[in-house]
Amino acid sequence: MRKSFLLCLLFAISVLYAGESVDHNVSFSYGFINLTGGNIVAGNAVASSFSADDQQEDVDLLSLSSFNIAYGYELWEKLEIGGILTYSYTASSFNYHSVTLMPKAKLNWINKSDFRFYSLLAIGPAFYFNSDKFETAALWQATLGGFEFGNDTSFFFELGVGQAGGFATGVKFEL
Repeated sequence: MRKSFLLCLLFAISVLYAGESVDHNVSFSYGFINLTGGNIVAGNAVASSFSADDQQEDVDLLSLSSFNIAYGYELWEKLEIGGILTYSYTASSFNYHSVTLMPKAKLNWINKSDFRFYSLLAIGPAFYFNSDKFETAALWQATLGGFEFGNDTSFFFELGVGQAGGFATGVKFEL
């Protein structure tokens, strides 16, 4: 019930503020140090502190990476809503794929024509799967600081914590 109410509220706000000046955008990014790979690294650090070296999981750069596609709908110059779709593959002995779909809210602290500084918050379901099992969990992304340079086509990098990556960089296109 609560989820339906929030979705209806977001839809109503978007329809209310829809007009000629509203911007739609899509972005493609690569994130490094995502939550799933980061959890394995943290588990290895804790295990090694208790001398459990034989129990550690191998983690490569691909396991720490996320490939992201995001859609944004600018309600007004300071607020953007949309969603982030992330894909990551954990190549340790777990050998699973994860797909996460997170609704997002992005707050533009500074919004000039060719530069933006912003924060972002997203949370949503993650689907983990391999040939043997399928699991779900809730994951999130909190971007503490994002920097965007450009106008119709812009390049950005973000610093934060979450499934889209602790360090993310990409390109955004206005539609």
